[in-house]
Amino acid sequence: MDARILRSADGQYCPVRATLALLGQKWVPRIVYELQTGKRRFNDLAEGVGGCNSRTLRDRLKALEEVGIVRREIVATTPPWVEYELTERGRELAEAMAPLATWGRRHLADEALVAPLPHEE
Repeated sequence: MDARILRSADGQYCPVRATLALLGQKWVPRIVYELQTGKRRFNDLAEGVGGCNSRTLRDRLKALEEVGIVRREIVATTPPWVEYELTERGRELAEAMAPLATWGRRHLADEALVAPLPHEE
């Protein structure tokens, strides 16, 4: 992550900016959401995330592994079989995201059901 986006205007480290920079990467919140139920194989995770190409998913998983959010485990080499799961840090992040889901259910659910899709406007 670019260190400049992690700092406030006065140059101090800002944990809110750092967290939002992590979660602001496309697919990251969805990956964390999908992994909160437990270990997932790559193809199963790709299906759950939906719409993310395999190269991008691989890159996001690698980045999340590097910051200690996701753990990658090679289960078998022939055929290749890899599982991903949240680390303790990743589970804490998923818990921190839970209030966003509550807020979304409370304030956006009805709008999402009745709002026209972008191509219908």
